[in-house]
Amino acid sequence: MANSDVLIVGAGIFGVSTAYYLSLSLPDASRVTVLDRAPVPSRQAASTDINKIVRADYSKAFYMDLAYEALDLWTKEAWLQEHFHQTGWVALDEKGSDLSQRIRALFKQSGRPDTSADISLQEVKSNWGAVLSGINTDGFDKAYTNSSAGWANASSAVRAMMQRAIENGVKYQVGEADELVYSKNQVSVRTTDGQTHTGAKVLLATGAWTPWLMASLESALSIPPDRSINKQVQAAGVCVAAFRLSEPESQHYGHMPVLIYGGQGEVLPPTDEQLFKFTNSNTFRNTQPHPCGREISVPATDQHSIPASLKAESLDIIRQRVPEILADHPEPSEWRLCWDAVSPDQNQLICQHPDPRLANLYLATAGSFHSWKFLPVIGKYVANVLAGRSNGKEKDATWGWKTSFDSRGAHEKVLPRRELPRG
Repeated sequence: MANSDVLIVGAGIFGVSTAYYLSLSLPDASRVTVLDRAPVPSRQAASTDINKIVRADYSKAFYMDLAYEALDLWTKEAWLQEHFHQTGWVALDEKGSDLSQRIRALFKQSGRPDTSADISLQEVKSNWGAVLSGINTDGFDKAYTNSSAGWANASSAVRAMMQRAIENGVKYQVGEADELVYSKNQVSVRTTDGQTHTGAKVLLATGAWTPWLMASLESALSIPPDRSINKQVQAAGVCVAAFRLSEPESQHYGHMPVLIYGGQGEVLPPTDEQLFKFTNSNTFRNTQPHPCGREISVPATDQHSIPASLKAESLDIIRQRVPEILADHPEPSEWRLCWDAVSPDQNQLICQHPDPRLANLYLATAGSFHSWKFLPVIGKYVANVLAGRSNGKEKDATWGWKTSFDSRGAHEKVLPRRELPRG
C-alpha cells in the first residue's frame, strides 16, 4: 500500500499543474504522489497532443482574465516560452453570429491593450503568403485577427512542468487506476496490478475517465443518479487529423496563424515535427453499460481506430479550409479520437466532493476542450481547494459542484449531440 498526503490521480494539465504548485508551497513535496497509467505525457490523455491553442479570446470575462494570467506566464516564463509560438490567429465569424463582437467588446472593457483588428474575408485569403487562398468563406461575413494568440507544443510543455515538480520532490508512479475503494470514511485507489494507493487527500484529475471510474463507488454508497458525477461531467470525443509535411510544405504553411473557422473548428500551423493539425467541433459520446448498471459515456479503448464515416466527415472539413493539402496528401498521416470531460456549462469542476462520506475526495476535471491553455496557472487554484482556501466567490461558484447550470456555456460548440459513429 502506497501512502501520500496528497494522491493525484491523472497527469494531464490539472494533475501536473497541481503537482507543480504543491511542490512550490509544501514543506515536503515528497508527500505528494502523481499516479498515472503511463509515464508523462500519457498517450491517452487529452493533454498529450501535437499542439494546443493559447488565446485570451473569450466571450466571458471570467475566462478572458484567466487566459491573460496564463498568457503572462507563457510569454514571460523562460521555461514555458520555449514551448509557446505566438503566431497570432484569424477568426472567421458565421453570418448572424455576434461572437466576435462580444469578444472584442470584452477586450476593450478589460483595459488591456487591444491586439485585435478587423480583416476582410478577401484579406484572409491573400495575407500570410496566400496560404489560405482556397478557404471556403461561404456562410461567413467577417473576420478578425489577434496577434497575442498562438499555440504551444502540448506534450512537451506538460512534460516540462511535471519534471519541475519531480525535481522539487514530487513522486511519480505508473499504475492504471481501476477502482475507487471506500473504507473507514476514506477513498483509496486500487490499480490494475492489485496495489492500493492512499492519500489523506485524493484528487481525481482523471478527465474523461472520471464518471466511469466513480460509478462503482457511487453505486456502493447508494448515491442517486441526480447527484452523480455523471450530472457534472461526461466523456466526449472528437476526431483530430494531422498531415506530416515535407520541409518545403512546412515552411509554406508555417506562414499562417491559427485559423478559427467560426464555431466549426480550427487549423493549427505546422509544428517543429512538421505535423499540420485540423480539428472540428463535431463531438460525440461513447455510451456503454457500466458493470454497476448505469449507462455512462467512456473513452473508446482504441483512440486510433477511426470509423470510416468520421474519416469522410473530417476530410470534408479539411477540404473547406485548406483544400490544396489533399492534392499531395489524399489522407492525413495521423488520426486520433481525442477525449475530454465536458460539463453542461463547460466550466471546470474543481472542488471537494459534496458528499460528507467522501471528505478526502477532490475533483479537478471538466476541461471541456478549452482548458489546456491554463496549464501555467490552473494548479494554483486546485492547490487552494486542497488546502481549504477560497479562490474568491466567483471562482468558487464557477468551479463548484452544481445543482443547476447556466443556459449559455463557456464553450458551447463542444457539447456532444450524438454517439460515436460505429462505421
